[in-house]
Amino acid sequence: MAIPIYGNGIQHWVSSIVQVGRSDGPISSMRNPDRSSSSRRQTIRSSSNRTRAPFVLRIGSTCIIALFIHLVLFCFLLLLLPSLDREDAPGIHLEQVRVIPTTGTSADGVGMPGPNAAAAADISGEKPTIAYAISVTSCGGREEGITDGAAVLAYSIRRQKSQGSKYNSKLYAFVHPAAEKCSSPLIDMGYDVQIRETPINATEIKGEFLRRTIQVRGCCQEKELLKLYSYALSEPVAVHLDVDALILKPLDSLFDAIIDGVESSPLDTKDMELHGNSSLPGQVDAFFTRDYNLSAKGKLAGMQGGFLVVRPSMKVFEEYRRIVLEGKHYRGSGWDRKGHGGYYGAQQIQGLVAHYYDFVRPGTAIELNRCVYNAMIDAPRNRQGLCRNGERECEDCRAAKVENIMSAHFTLCQKPWHCTNHRSYPRLCESLHREWFRARKDLEIESGTFVEQKGEHNPKIFLGYCKSHMRGYIPIKVKRQH
Repeated sequence: MAIPIYGNGIQHWVSSIVQVGRSDGPISSMRNPDRSSSSRRQTIRSSSNRTRAPFVLRIGSTCIIALFIHLVLFCFLLLLLPSLDREDAPGIHLEQVRVIPTTGTSADGVGMPGPNAAAAADISGEKPTIAYAISVTSCGGREEGITDGAAVLAYSIRRQKSQGSKYNSKLYAFVHPAAEKCSSPLIDMGYDVQIRETPINATEIKGEFLRRTIQVRGCCQEKELLKLYSYALSEPVAVHLDVDALILKPLDSLFDAIIDGVESSPLDTKDMELHGNSSLPGQVDAFFTRDYNLSAKGKLAGMQGGFLVVRPSMKVFEEYRRIVLEGKHYRGSGWDRKGHGGYYGAQQIQGLVAHYYDFVRPGTAIELNRCVYNAMIDAPRNRQGLCRNGERECEDCRAAKVENIMSAHFTLCQKPWHCTNHRSYPRLCESLHREWFRARKDLEIESGTFVEQKGEHNPKIFLGYCKSHMRGYIPIKVKRQH
């Protein structure tokens, strides 16, 4: 609606310039076609006694004015044209985003940092801030997953500074409108809560198979695509985690690799999964782990949806949207019939992200060692004794040492707030659960809310926070973060 307003304004402004001309000038004569021929001849005769310079000047002035008008109109049109190739070109309509302000929310009111964080850090000599995000798609299930899980995760992110991290952190929560009513505790935990619709409207997907299945399959149906908003943040690196995750050690080596390059990062090849003759990319745009437990023998494996480290880019965000809306996902063969299909979550993040970095932008992401990052303590071999990752030899994550794990994801080990009996789980699950409850206790001590609990269910692991198996968990009392 702005174009007609500016257009009328320009027309009025141009008319005012034209009126400046003398009444006997060429423009004035054009405006008075009824002027008699004798009058015109008289004008010509009277002007014959003058020099011809003023007439030439009037013609020149008119040309200059016309040229200036065209130049202004040309510049105005340039301002209206969208810059489609810019990395930060707008791709999200503001009506899709409704932000609940939190402590530390940016002053621009849209919940995203205003100036580029990396540029600001380069000027000051400090390391830039890293974005950490979670997604909340519904209020179903046990409430502890939103409150206690998100609170302990936030604490494990912030404590990286005391563990020697060079980077600061900012917390985001992408909350679907269906989950808004249960998202208020996240504000007190320090999350920048953003109420967002999914990046795509599932009913607009062109492909019939994807349009139908994305709305009924996976953990969260099409709402899991909220995780894609990580690419729309303006920090130089964004980490998206599930709320049942825990950071055990600083992730600086990953951030260094994205910001400064792989050569400048202390990242070791033992922390990566380099298959066959694969080599390190020149520029790293993403880190993730794969979930080999969900892929069939001989099939491609999707990424594990609980851990994704990316270089934010609006161009990439829009590419994802385009891929999903085109809907070229087919039964069994998956996205573009390339192979990412037929497993749990193939229509959502697990298959989409794996397809993107395997085929759309190959050679720009690194698969991390799942025994070190996003550790789920899964078995490396299938029932036939073959390595699930397709290699001849494979590391057994169940034998990993907790001191070597950078981050954990409580899937196979079960959620800490379920107060699990560990008899049928690897011993490492006990150690990781103990780490989670230690983080919870440290959080309460730091926030001044600690009260020693007397839960009798395996107190050496659960530290008194579990009165019994499954339903005996004692919730956290959340205190507002400043």
